[in-house]
Amino acid sequence: MRDRTLIHTLPFSQGRELSTLVENRRAFTLDSLELNIYETYRVSEYVPLRFDDLVMINMIQGKKIMHLDHMKAFDYLPGQMIVLPAMVGMHIDFPEATLEQPTQCSALTIRKEKIEAVLDYLNEFYPKEQLDRWHIDPELFHLYNSNELAELVNKLFQIIISENPLKDVLADLTFKELTIRLLQSQSLMALKVGKSPNKVLVHLQEFIRRNITEKISIDLLEKAAHMSKASLTRMFNRELGLSPMEYVIQQRIGKAKQLLLLTRNVKESCFGAGFNDVNYFVRLFKNRVGITPGAFVLAQ
Repeated sequence: MRDRTLIHTLPFSQGRELSTLVENRRAFTLDSLELNIYETYRVSEYVPLRFDDLVMINMIQGKKIMHLDHMKAFDYLPGQMIVLPAMVGMHIDFPEATLEQPTQCSALTIRKEKIEAVLDYLNEFYPKEQLDRWHIDPELFHLYNSNELAELVNKLFQIIISENPLKDVLADLTFKELTIRLLQSQSLMALKVGKSPNKVLVHLQEFIRRNITEKISIDLLEKAAHMSKASLTRMFNRELGLSPMEYVIQQRIGKAKQLLLLTRNVKESCFGAGFNDVNYFVRLFKNRVGITPGAFVLAQ
């Protein structure tokens, strides 16, 4: 079970729009963006695909097995996003596609100049801490959609497929916001997997993990980081897209999941992750993960 928001299903091909049962493609082209919608209606294996520009691929419906260059194959499911540089080769299996239950995914290709313009703007006016620069990390390519990412993707897709005469302008504004959220998601993943260059965030992550069962306040985090509340909050919001205390909650939820899998005991997992009220823990867990802690245990 993944606590990630799904991308809305897009309209499926009708009539003459359907020219093949395997990766049928429809394209909606703007100035520097192109939305490709792919549908597959029968089981297929090792279907090749490659894009000339950087691409954001979202699985919307069904299941694929992805084979990327020099990588072990992996399942690709709704709620997941892949961000790939130009010219990365891939082959795709469709183990479950049928006429009644086709797969659907989107591929948003972005001109190099467009993504570079957004990165240049952020690096000039909203630089990161620790002298690091905003950039898309090709190694952190496999993401899970946060609520914010999914909402922006849904909004952008609806703009692109609409007949609005101002859709180029509206799509440009939404794309910039989507890019910022994508970069923040990569920063959060880099911190999680030990690749973050921000030494303050790395230190705070370890501090929170060591003290996960204790009361952690914003004042305590200020002291641990040797930063003011304003500077600390700005760093978290800018680089990770969330507040320091929201990050603490995410760490507690992650710890609770680990404990639930180990102990299968809701009360023990609640207190072991630093929550002091079981009812609050159950409500918060369901809000963030989508199911109760008990249902989470049963789903594993």
